[in-house]
Amino acid sequence: MKAIQKVLEQIRDEELVALTRDLVRIPSVYRPDDPAANESRVASFIEAWFRREGFRVEVQRAAPARPNVIAWLGEAGPTLLLEGHTDVVTEGDPAEWSHPPFAADLADGRIYGRGAADMKGGLAAAMLAAAAFKRAGLTPPGRLMVGALADEEGAMLGVRQFCGTPIGRQVGAAIICEPEQNELCLEQRGVVWARVRIRGRMAHGAMPEAGVNPIWPIGTLLREVPALQRRLRRSAKRSRYLHPPTVTPTVLQAPIRGVPQANVIPAGSELILDVRLTPGIDGDGVHQEIERLCRRVEAAHPGIKVEWEPLGALRLPTKVAREEPLVRALAFAVKQVTGRAPRYGGVPGSTDGTILLTELGIPIVTCGPGNRLIPHQVDEYVEIRELADAARIYAVAAWKFLEG
Repeated sequence: MKAIQKVLEQIRDEELVALTRDLVRIPSVYRPDDPAANESRVASFIEAWFRREGFRVEVQRAAPARPNVIAWLGEAGPTLLLEGHTDVVTEGDPAEWSHPPFAADLADGRIYGRGAADMKGGLAAAMLAAAAFKRAGLTPPGRLMVGALADEEGAMLGVRQFCGTPIGRQVGAAIICEPEQNELCLEQRGVVWARVRIRGRMAHGAMPEAGVNPIWPIGTLLREVPALQRRLRRSAKRSRYLHPPTVTPTVLQAPIRGVPQANVIPAGSELILDVRLTPGIDGDGVHQEIERLCRRVEAAHPGIKVEWEPLGALRLPTKVAREEPLVRALAFAVKQVTGRAPRYGGVPGSTDGTILLTELGIPIVTCGPGNRLIPHQVDEYVEIRELADAARIYAVAAWKFLEG
């Protein structure tokens, strides 16, 4: 433990707070209509930071102006990835925030700002945990890698790109540094975003009999959603850590193309369903259930056509056993850092870890600072105490895992 104590001495809370605030102050909300609104600025900051610390660095192009930054120490042996993402969701209306969304204000032991918890705090903790090895003059007994990936909040282009690269295929296990109050999350829900499109026929609003209105079927579809959710829940296995499957309408639009006009029956309408999955449901089962929903709506409204497609690939739920070496290493680290037994849990959403597990077949555990209920809300924050614990947990777990 003398070696790991030298590493822990290099993790200073003041620097961790400053680094988190620096990352939060760089807006990285992806806005497709603004070429400058992406992850490129924060990725450049992270790349420069790691190069100053003496890491080997690889920059990958996940999409135009949307880079991944991969940094590592060590060359041989098992590889552990500390994974985070650089994109954040929209801040919404800044006037609704008590603290400006990109000011990274300090108040009451918290850092406020968009991305403070989800997940620039966790990313900063991973960066400092890895750098502490270098500063202590110690090479990990294996390869310790930090991945700052793009587009987790969207189609997960960053992690998909990473999994297809030579450096990505060398990863043997990963800690996903998402905000879970430093619990060891062994399961996470999968997701499919189902875009349901209803085609009718345009007509004048004063003569509805001349067309086929695609808006009425939306009401039928919404009435059928609870039944779809019940069927998915009957197919799922009970989970100790996860809420059962949910089906949530999130986007409703008509017309799909053209300008909305009060006196025009549109040609089409669209609804997006956010379908969250738990273990026990496979891709074919989900596909069949959504198809069944579409056919029921179609049968209730003669003259309309209902089709659906997934937005991005289906992400299946994940699960890792407590006996995995990575889980044991993290449990040891939590006890060493906090003096308490670890708390186990599940991720209510879906993370980059879903792709890492399914594409690479590696064990993943989600563990990071931040209240799991605060992401995507106004006045997002991360507790400094949780942030400090996370950095030390990552350092101890990395050493324990890599030494085998």
